[in-house]
Amino acid sequence: MKLKLAVAAVLAATFVVVAGCGSDDASSTDKQQDTDDITALVADINQVTKDRDAQGFCALMQPTGVTEVFNTQSQCVRETATILKQDRGKQPELKIEDITIDGNDATVTLVNNAGGAPIDLVKEGGKWYVPLGKGETSSPTDGTELPQ
Repeated sequence: MKLKLAVAAVLAATFVVVAGCGSDDASSTDKQQDTDDITALVADINQVTKDRDAQGFCALMQPTGVTEVFNTQSQCVRETATILKQDRGKQPELKIEDITIDGNDATVTLVNNAGGAPIDLVKEGGKWYVPLGKGETSSPTDGTELPQ
């Protein structure tokens, strides 16, 4: 059930259309690189959702979360494919209004004419992902476990 909720929450965010892009500290090259990487991740989410590409979608999910929830990447692909097939409507393109980065965690604000929708992202192994896990979604403290 948590899997369906997590995937549904990410898919629901794809219905939101936003304008603009920002960062807390544009002078920092690390933050700028993170902002660029997060922007690329949102573009990838747009593409895999448009294509209904379950394998691509699972590749954008936090690896430790995929292992925790699905056990294997192939199980993630099977279950995500089912969810993506159920959603037959055209997916609007996600655009970023604001990015707030705090270490290995980020909140990206996506909005449309009905309001805003923040999504959380995590950095794992130097790459940004959509968090996925049974417990609280946050970046791993030691690279192997999610804090509960």
